[in-house]
Amino acid sequence: MEPQKRLVEPFYFPGNNVGCILIHGFSGSPSEMRLLGERLAKFGWTVLGIRLSGHGTTPEQMATTRWEDWAKDAEVGVRKLRESCGTVIGVGLSMGGLLTLHLATLGLVDGLITMNAPMVLADRRTRYVQLIRPFVKFVGKPKSTKAATSKPDLTIAKPKVERFVYDRIPVDALISLNRGIRQVRRKLHTIKCSALLMQSTKDFTVNPVSVQIIRKEIQQVNPVVLYWENSGHILTLGPEREEVTLKVHEFLQQYYSKELKL
Repeated sequence: MEPQKRLVEPFYFPGNNVGCILIHGFSGSPSEMRLLGERLAKFGWTVLGIRLSGHGTTPEQMATTRWEDWAKDAEVGVRKLRESCGTVIGVGLSMGGLLTLHLATLGLVDGLITMNAPMVLADRRTRYVQLIRPFVKFVGKPKSTKAATSKPDLTIAKPKVERFVYDRIPVDALISLNRGIRQVRRKLHTIKCSALLMQSTKDFTVNPVSVQIIRKEIQQVNPVVLYWENSGHILTLGPEREEVTLKVHEFLQQYYSKELKL
């Protein structure tokens, strides 16, 4: 497979009866989740990494898609995993984490892991993007003031693996993401499955307060919250990625034990 094509292609690794659906972030691609998927597959888990509609192609293609399309993609992915797995766990990065929460509000997953899932975006301008919609169709990647003005943090090592992501964001898609955040937030209290919530403290895309909002809304399931001190927004490719993988593996093990007892 061509290197570029490999970055954007969905992936599937068959394994045991516990399956993980890995969901990438807004304007990203499966490349954000592939390394995690490969590591989990070596542990024996069944892994499905999906590609959301309009992603991994062009910003123009993404401009034709909305939250409803991405939610449907996630739901279809779960159904596919159910064909071979008795247990399905949602694992999502950024908007992928939001989609994982969405799946849980529908009762479609048996457990969930979010990584820097957005409830509040760091760049305040993204909340008012609808005001510029009559004038522009695309915007550059938002950067927080803190990220733009602070000195480089040498503790955040650049990933050694490649990632395919857009450098322009369709305004309509961003508006739709904001709508998706509001919709999911209103339904968080309905989640009944176990949850592991991860948040990078040096996240300049998602305000770290997001994880506490989620924790408070789903406190009925006693979620575990983990903070990562040396990672940026793309937690799956950051300097702590191996430790992140081990925490995901540990979370999955509890479900494998339950499967063995059935």
